[in-house]
Amino acid sequence: MSQNKKNKFFLRCLYITVKEGRRRRYIGFKISSKTTNKYFEKDEIIDEIKIQCRTLFNKECNQLGIYLIRLNEDQGIVRCKHIEKDNTIKLLRSIENISDEKVEVQTLGTSGTIKSLIKKHMNT
Repeated sequence: MSQNKKNKFFLRCLYITVKEGRRRRYIGFKISSKTTNKYFEKDEIIDEIKIQCRTLFNKECNQLGIYLIRLNEDQGIVRCKHIEKDNTIKLLRSIENISDEKVEVQTLGTSGTIKSLIKKHMNT
């Protein structure tokens, strides 16, 4: 194999490796309070996600790549690594209390981009 072909092969492998680390999924969810029509603050939801992450998986959110992207009243978007999508959905559905309020978290859909998630699954 010539030096030029080796370099192209190396660069291609390097590009694939870097790109795999950036694959993300965006999960839309809706929070409904069972007792009142209260809307929750972003900090309250982040704290509960962190608690559930430690409880269920014994890991921190950043190890799973979980990050709350957007929150509008009762709907939100969470970003995660593509290999942790199912765990993230499990984590969101396991949330039952936020700030001593009983809640139900329903996932609306999953997508590779925020734009297509909003377009296909969310009513905003």
